[in-house]
Amino acid sequence: MEQLIEMASNLGLRIAAHERTILLKEAQKAVNEDAEAGGLIKQYQQQAVKIGQLEQEQKPVEVADKQKLREIEQKISTNEKLKELTHRQVNFVEMMHKVKQTLDDKLQLEQ
Repeated sequence: MEQLIEMASNLGLRIAAHERTILLKEAQKAVNEDAEAGGLIKQYQQQAVKIGQLEQEQKPVEVADKQKLREIEQKISTNEKLKELTHRQVNFVEMMHKVKQTLDDKLQLEQ
C-alpha cells in the first residue's frame, strides 16, 4: 500500500504542476486581488443565501430579490477576471474528470 500512496503523491504533484492547474491558480489569485470581482462574489453569495433561507422557511421570494440576484449574475458574467476563472475551472475539471475516468477504466469496477 505504501507504494500506491507514493504513486498517488507523485500524481498529485504532477497535477499541481500541470499548466491547467497553474492557470487556474493564477486566475483565482487575480480574482482574489480584484476588489470588484470579490465584491460581486460576496454579493451573489449573500443574495443566494437570503433567497435560499426564504425558500426553506416557505416564505415568498420577492420579485425584487430575484431581480437583484439576476443583476448580480449579469455583472459576474461580464467581469473579465471572473469569466477567466470560470474558463480555467472548466478546463481543470475536464482534466480531473479524464484522470478519474482513466483510473476507473483501469480498475474495471462494475458501475
